[in-house]
This record gives sequence, C-alpha cells and structure tokens, in this order.
Amino acid sequence: MTGLSKITDKILDEARRDAAAKLAEADAEVARISAEYAEKANNITAAANAAAKGEAAEIALRARSGEKTLKKNALLETQSEMIDRAFAVAKKEVAELEGEARLDLLTGLLCACLWSEYDAEKQREALYGADEEQDEPFIYEVLLNQRDRDKLGARLMDNFKRRIVGKDMGDLPERVRLSSDTADIEGGLVLRRGSVEINNSVEAIFSYLRPRLEAEVAKILFP
Repeated sequence: MTGLSKITDKILDEARRDAAAKLAEADAEVARISAEYAEKANNITAAANAAAKGEAAEIALRARSGEKTLKKNALLETQSEMIDRAFAVAKKEVAELEGEARLDLLTGLLCACLWSEYDAEKQREALYGADEEQDEPFIYEVLLNQRDRDKLGARLMDNFKRRIVGKDMGDLPERVRLSSDTADIEGGLVLRRGSVEINNSVEAIFSYLRPRLEAEVAKILFP
C-alpha cells in the first residue's frame, strides 16, 4: 500500500467515525427549525383568516417556502462542515504521525513518486530519444522538513533502497539523494529534479485528493 493510499484511507475512516454524531446533530437542528416555522405558519394563517382567505393561503405558502429554504441551507451548511472536518482531522492525523508510521508513509510516498518519474523518463526517451544536450542523467533530490530530515532522513533512504529490490527502475535508484536543503512543509516530501520540484507534501496531497474524494466522503456521511 502506497503512502497515498494510506492517506486516502485515513480521510474515509475519519468520515465514517464522524458521520453518526454529526447527522444526529443535523437532524435535531432540522427538527427545531421545522417546529419553529410550522408555528409561525400556523400563527400567520390564523391571523390572516380575519382577512381574505386567498391572502392567508399565500402568506402561509411563503412561510412554508421559507421554512424549506432554511432547512435546506441548514443541511447544506452542516454537510459542508462535516466534510471539512473529515479532511481536516485526517490531515492533522497524517501530519502528526510519529516513528515507524511516519517513516513508512514517507517511504511509500517516495517510492510511488520515483516509480512515476521512472515511467516518465522511459516515455520521454521513447518519444524524443536520449537528450544529447544533457551530459548526465537527472539527479533526484529528496527534500524533507527539518525535523524529518534530522530524525528520519537516513532511514528513509535505506528503506527506499530495500523496498525497490527486485523492481525494474534502471539506474534511477543510484541517482536519488537526500538533499541538504529542507522544505517548509508539515510532512511528506518534495522531490527535486533539476529546476523542477514535485510536491508530495501533506498539504499538496490533501489539496489533490479533496476534489477526487469529496463525493465518496459525502456518500459515507450522508447515506
């Protein structure tokens, strides 16, 4: 399981944990709004009965229409808050992983990113041939935040080399280096290839995943 798959699972698991409690709160709020507007509509109808009955019906209809709109808006707001919370809590859990769990996540992200880069290199070579202007193949630099570099940098590189044993990646693994530079990120990593940076930070991953997972999270929260 890659690091990206683990993050996806955390987002969906958080949505499942949060669904029952938040839906109960939403139901209670909708019930309160319904009762409030039903009372208002009845009062308006009774008062308007002294006037023309047609006018009374129109007033009551407007009141009930307002009730439906408010109920819909309240539900949409609650749904939006719950989805925001699912992603925010999952992001916090991922950013605050410690020890072996954090190392495993970084290793998965690095492997997935470099496998993708290896495929891209082969595609570029197939389409355009070898770049005669490039004397040396690209060196890939792995940038971590300061804390992760100090505590996990060397182990990350060892784990990466062990995990790709038997995988066909050409000479790419020999071209991967732990950068002396650091990245201003909460977690995850940035892979630098020449002047190009591939952002696999926690922040970037969640920005990437949210539009792709939001519908699935909504289905879990609001079955």
